[in-house]
Amino acid sequence: MRQQDARQGTVLIHIWELLDPGDGAAVMNDLAQMLTEVVAAEPGFVSARVLGGDDGDSIATLVEMRTTEDRDRVEQLPIVRETLAHLHGAMNLAVKRYHEREAFGA
Repeated sequence: MRQQDARQGTVLIHIWELLDPGDGAAVMNDLAQMLTEVVAAEPGFVSARVLGGDDGDSIATLVEMRTTEDRDRVEQLPIVRETLAHLHGAMNLAVKRYHEREAFGA
C-alpha cells in the first residue's frame, strides 16, 4: 500500500443526525438508491453499508473503495454531491476517512 493510501484511507464514513426520526426511511432510501445505482457501478467499488442507529435518530454510511483515487472520484460525482447535500431532515455530523488495519470474520 502506498503511503498516501495509508494516511488518507479508502473507507469513507458519513454520520447523519435525523432531525425528525420519522424521516429515517426516506433518508435511508435516498442513500441506498445512490449507493446501488451510482457508487456500486463505479470502478474500484468494494462495498457499502447503510446503518441505522438503535435510537432511531441517526444513520451512517460506510463506503469502501479500492484506492484513495477511486474514493476521491466518487466523492466528486455530481449525483453523489447532490444526494448528500439534500438529504431531507438529516444533518451531516461527521465525515471521516479510514483505512483497514485488521479484518475479522467473513
